[in-house]
Amino acid sequence: MPDDSPAAFPLIGFIAGLEFAPLLVNVVVFASGLVAVAFLLRRRRPTGALLFCALGIFVAHHDFNRHAAEARALANIDDAEFAIIEAPLERDWSPRGDAFVLRASRFTANGIAVDQPVAFYARFLPPPPAMFATVRAEGFLRRSERGQYVVSIKSQRLLQYRGALRSWQPAAWNRTLANRLRPLALEHPEEVALVEALVLGRGERLDDETRDGFKRAGTYHLLVFSGLQIALAAGLIALLLRWLHAPRVADWSLLAFAILAPLFIGPTASVARASGGIALFAISRILKRPTTLENLWCVSALVRLLIAPAELTDAAFQLTYAGAGALLFAGKQLGRGRWRWLACAGAAEIAVTPLTLFHFHQFALGGSLTTIVLTPLVFAMLIVGAAVCAIPSAKLLSVITLLNALCGAANGVASHGSGFFAAPTVVAMIAGFGLALLAIAFTKERTRAIALLLALAVPSLASIGRDRANREVDAPRVIALDVGQGDSILVRDGAHSMLVDGGMSEANVVTQLVDRGVRQLDVVVLTHAHPDHCGGLPSVIEKLDVAEVWISPRRFRGDCRCLCRDAGSDSQFRGQYRPQQEPEYRHLAAKRLSADHLSDNHQHDQCGKCCAGRPASRSPSTGR
Repeated sequence: MPDDSPAAFPLIGFIAGLEFAPLLVNVVVFASGLVAVAFLLRRRRPTGALLFCALGIFVAHHDFNRHAAEARALANIDDAEFAIIEAPLERDWSPRGDAFVLRASRFTANGIAVDQPVAFYARFLPPPPAMFATVRAEGFLRRSERGQYVVSIKSQRLLQYRGALRSWQPAAWNRTLANRLRPLALEHPEEVALVEALVLGRGERLDDETRDGFKRAGTYHLLVFSGLQIALAAGLIALLLRWLHAPRVADWSLLAFAILAPLFIGPTASVARASGGIALFAISRILKRPTTLENLWCVSALVRLLIAPAELTDAAFQLTYAGAGALLFAGKQLGRGRWRWLACAGAAEIAVTPLTLFHFHQFALGGSLTTIVLTPLVFAMLIVGAAVCAIPSAKLLSVITLLNALCGAANGVASHGSGFFAAPTVVAMIAGFGLALLAIAFTKERTRAIALLLALAVPSLASIGRDRANREVDAPRVIALDVGQGDSILVRDGAHSMLVDGGMSEANVVTQLVDRGVRQLDVVVLTHAHPDHCGGLPSVIEKLDVAEVWISPRRFRGDCRCLCRDAGSDSQFRGQYRPQQEPEYRHLAAKRLSADHLSDNHQHDQCGKCCAGRPASRSPSTGR
């Protein structure tokens, strides 16, 4: 059969160039050599791969130099002094714990332009953005452990909004619709947040409980404005115009829509990827050079990496193209007739599982099947949400409530198959996905499908092997976990483990534990409730199997003790992380805590105002 994905070789070459560039001593000489070899081998199949490999090296080199220049310029800013940060108002503030976060795709710091994302953190209730265009803040500019820029704003007087969106700007249309929904959010906050996420791409309005419910079931991608919404709108445009016998107008309309959608939603990578695919499809038809969906997948990934090479290591980029690639190259070939959907679901599951393990140390078995179940429900929510944006109505929101309850029930059932696990190594990931790309380029039909799935299974098998090898230790060990500021000590003996303190980060401790094969803890010890010792413990208690929690008999003040108590007693986690017995809370001095010591009657004695407004939760059992 004819080659259905000729762009696979250029894609492989470009990815190789992006990855190899940091290892090269002289980028110009090496890339020029590849071009010379490609010229000598012209009319041979590897020519395109060599040329795009050279291009990838130059792109990676340019991107590295640009970011290095930005870092050198920002190094002159003292992180102990306030900097003036300005950024476009692309999103809205979202609550995160006791703070509010505003994210932007780029910013300027003391007049220095930086083409990288930034997050503003405010520990006060910021005013709504209304129809302003930019935000200006004075605060401390720092870089987090993950390399992200963060601005801490200490007072509302240090925060200002400036400029105004023009009425003809698509971003202004989005903001206007969001503002129309705000009165309804007073009585229906969860439903309005879902409408804003699904219809307007404002996922930052979702609360943590909704996010976690979809994430545990492996269906969070349904709430992100991307493929589902773009495909729906593009399909309606194409069907309508072709029904009117105007196929050329339909192609041009699709191209116009692909350009307009990112302007309406904002500069999110998920929308850019989906819109880019639609645009390439429309361009191929306009130029009368139609191509296969398999080749369109390769071209789309290549073009996206040319525009944003840093996305190669981004989890969302990898999940998007791995899932879609598994459907196109494996699911279509292995499934026939009514069972094709099952083959597609299985292929997608095999492709995305190693990525969720690698990036999030989490798996959601059956997530693809749950996605199939939830897609009609989310699609219905999308339709009703669009109606709510057009005609704000509390009655329509009641339909959203019902649909969301059905989604929650399905996610609750699916969450039984999810949990935390050791991540595959970088070598295993490169081997598995590298072999998968080679299978796409060199094989065809069912042979390609089988080779692709076998290659993608390599990282997951490596993860299983890593977990089993680290499940027990041959001699007692005391390990100081890397938590930055604060302490967290893991004590192991055989298959038994004890964790003393949890550092400050909510997720950092969990990932280090599961990478060492520790998913069950006999004892978790909290020496004192300072944030740099207690911050990571609630996440450990929620997500891992913890038998006992020992708390120091000191008088507790602050939020941490309440979070630990709620994490151990809140039944919402039982469906997914059910311990063998309910966590028992004891003094370090081996004196048992009385039930009323942790009851709601004594919350304010133990932790001041930290529990004010918290829903009452069941006191943990103290009997054996």
